[in-house]
Amino acid sequence: MTDPTNIKKVFISTHPFGEISARPLTILQAENIAYHLNPYGRKMTTSELASEIKEYDALIAGTEKIDAQVFENAPNLKLISRVGIGLDGVDFEQAKKHGVRLAFTPDAPTVAVAELCVSLILDCLRHVSATDRHLRQGQWHRHMGEMLYGKTVGIIGIGRIGKNLAHLLQPFNVKILGNDILPDIAFGRMMEIEWVNKETLFKCSDVISLNLPLTRDTYHLISETALKQMKPTAILINTARGEVVDETALVKALEQGTIAGAAIDVFENEPYSGPLCDCENVVLTCHMGASTKQSRYMMEMEATQEVIRFHKGNKMENEVLF
Repeated sequence: MTDPTNIKKVFISTHPFGEISARPLTILQAENIAYHLNPYGRKMTTSELASEIKEYDALIAGTEKIDAQVFENAPNLKLISRVGIGLDGVDFEQAKKHGVRLAFTPDAPTVAVAELCVSLILDCLRHVSATDRHLRQGQWHRHMGEMLYGKTVGIIGIGRIGKNLAHLLQPFNVKILGNDILPDIAFGRMMEIEWVNKETLFKCSDVISLNLPLTRDTYHLISETALKQMKPTAILINTARGEVVDETALVKALEQGTIAGAAIDVFENEPYSGPLCDCENVVLTCHMGASTKQSRYMMEMEATQEVIRFHKGNKMENEVLF
C-alpha cells in the first residue's frame, strides 16, 4: 500500500525561496525529496500555479490564490505548507474536498511585521518619506510633524502581531485602545489596553493599525463610513490584508483631508499601481512586512520542516484544522 504521507516531489511557488540560505533546499535533498522552484521570479497567478502543480505531492506556497482550479489540477497533492501567516488565499472547502492538509508559519513573521508597523507610524507622523521625496526634487522643506509619544493608538486585531506591536509601543508612552473578536483579557490588563468597540476606536485614536486576518466580516472593514468616523488628524496603517481597506474610499479620504495620512503595505491587487500612488499623504510599501532576512529564513525553514514532518508521518507543529 502507498504511504499516504510520502512526499516525492515538492513545488515551491513562493518567491524568493532559498536565497537567504540554501538550507531549506538541502533539507529536502537530504530526504530525497525533489523540488522545483517558481520559474517566473514573481508571484504566480492561479492559472500558472494550476498548470505547474500537476505532478507534485506537496506545495510550499506564498500568497498565491489556491482555489478549485488549482486543486482540480493537482491529483497528487497531499499538503500545502504556507510560508507566512495569512490563509485567506486558500479555499478551505476545496482543500477538504480533495483531502489536502494545510500548515502555515504563524510565528516567524510576527516581530518583523510589528516592527514595520512602528516604522510606518513614525514615517507618517514625521513625514520622513515625503521629506526624502521633496529633497530629491530640490525642495528643502522641513515638514512639521507630530510626536508618537503620548498619542492614542488603536490596534484592531490583537493576536500575535498586534501583541508584539503593543510591546514595541511601550517606550512611547502611548494609550492603547484594542479591538478583537476574542480579546486576551490577561494580556490587556498587563499592557493596560482599553478594550473598545470599533466605532470608539475610530473616533478616539490618533493612529489606527490594522493587524487582523481577512475574513468575510473584515472585508472592507475600513469603509467610507469608518473613515468619516476617524479624526481628521488620524493616520491609518495597514500591514494586514489589502481587502480589509476599501481603497477607493481611502483615496477619497486622503484627497479630501478626512484623515491626515496613511501607510499601506498590502493591496487588493498586487503588484499595485493604482490611484494611491498619486496621493501625497500616503506611504506605500510592497507587501514587505515579513521581508527581513531573519524572518524570511525562519518562514522558509518552518514551512520546509512541516513538509518533512508530514513526509515522515510525524505530527505537524502548525497544522490548520478545518
